[in-house]
Amino acid sequence: MDETFETEEIYETETAEPRSCLRQVWVIARNALALVAVVLIAAWLYNAVTDRLAPPEATPAGRPETASDIASRAAILERVQRVNKQVLVQHYNAVDVRYTEAPEGFLGSLGVRQEFVMLIRGHVPAGLDLQQLSVDDLWISSDGRRVQLTLPPPEVFRDQVSIDFENSYILSQRDTCPGFICRDDLEAYQSEILPTGRDLLVEYGLRNGILEQAARDGRSYYEQLLSALGFEEVRVIVTGYDD
Repeated sequence: MDETFETEEIYETETAEPRSCLRQVWVIARNALALVAVVLIAAWLYNAVTDRLAPPEATPAGRPETASDIASRAAILERVQRVNKQVLVQHYNAVDVRYTEAPEGFLGSLGVRQEFVMLIRGHVPAGLDLQQLSVDDLWISSDGRRVQLTLPPPEVFRDQVSIDFENSYILSQRDTCPGFICRDDLEAYQSEILPTGRDLLVEYGLRNGILEQAARDGRSYYEQLLSALGFEEVRVIVTGYDD
């Protein structure tokens, strides 16, 4: 019985040592793998932060701009310039136009005159003239992930200001001037009242922030457009409205 007991004890002692060695090897390997993972994650974060904080450059350092770079920017710019004048916002306003005409001299002193006060309503459009853009206004990073577009300043399209004739009308009228001395009503309306009305509608729109609204809408619109084209980081600058 004593010999059998001693043999079993020696067997258990010999198998415990290999198990302990294997456990130590596994712990060392696991720690080494964890250390490698931490190093790789730290390197990835460093590269990501460095790339994000790097300032835009027209071309990578040491490499001149190639024909393919220009062609790529030209293709994107063509998508942006699909319309010559991008109307982004319209204001519908109403203004009072006062018109007075009186002869000089003796007749004028007698109160002979022609007077109108007219309420004119109309639409004032504002937006961006995209024909002012060039390839120099578009920057694309070398990896194709980032883009920056510089837009021209917004403007009111005065040639597209429209009068709402159905809702414009005369508020008051006084006409004691004969037609052979003062202009007739139609001539005065076409040559004086309507042009003045358009100018006043534009001034009213400018005072109410139509250009600021066009800048905001233009920035938002082209940010969405460029994002839809696959760029991960998009920056749109409106000239005169961004620092």
